[in-house]
Amino acid sequence: MPAPTLLPVRRLTAPEWRASAAAHAERADALTAGRRERRSRGEKHPIDDFLYEYYGLTPALLRRWHPGAGVALEPGAGADREMLADDGAPGVDVSPEPPHAAWRWYQTLPDHSVTLDVASFLADRGDTVRYVHDLLARTASRPAFGGCFGLHEWAMVYRQDEHRHVLPLRLGQDGTDAVVESHRLRCSHFDAFRFFTPDAVPRNATQLTR
Repeated sequence: MPAPTLLPVRRLTAPEWRASAAAHAERADALTAGRRERRSRGEKHPIDDFLYEYYGLTPALLRRWHPGAGVALEPGAGADREMLADDGAPGVDVSPEPPHAAWRWYQTLPDHSVTLDVASFLADRGDTVRYVHDLLARTASRPAFGGCFGLHEWAMVYRQDEHRHVLPLRLGQDGTDAVVESHRLRCSHFDAFRFFTPDAVPRNATQLTR
């Protein structure tokens, strides 16, 4: 399937997209403050750090604002405008073009506005886009099941004295085991199922494989 050519259907002036980028960065900074402060002190957090390590994200990436497909960012007038640097610190933009012009999968149009190069993006990541689209379409077409209750986390410590993370169990070992035994495990996520304890594995409704 050839990659589509998507022309911009919406335009943002420099003040508009700069305001959106700044607001996004402010929200991201507030949400990642704990992670950044701990890293500066060399401290670890077994839960919050997992979100960054499992998904391969960094505070700098999370604060980088993207306009989305079909949006053109107009260049500003003049120079020495404040921008958001890649390292998350304020910098100085001496170019009339949006900083996105130097980012991967963006293109500069003849009028010097910058937009996402959809064809280039799909050329590199098209297989992933199609996989996610198929996964979401299949999920949406099936009856929902909302009774998991995050029990995969409980199953990972079921009937086991030593755990991967040195954290106290809120209900203790016996209480935790009782929760698992009083519910039906219906985990469908192999990346969670593979960490089930040996006693928890046969309790799952489906024996998952890759």
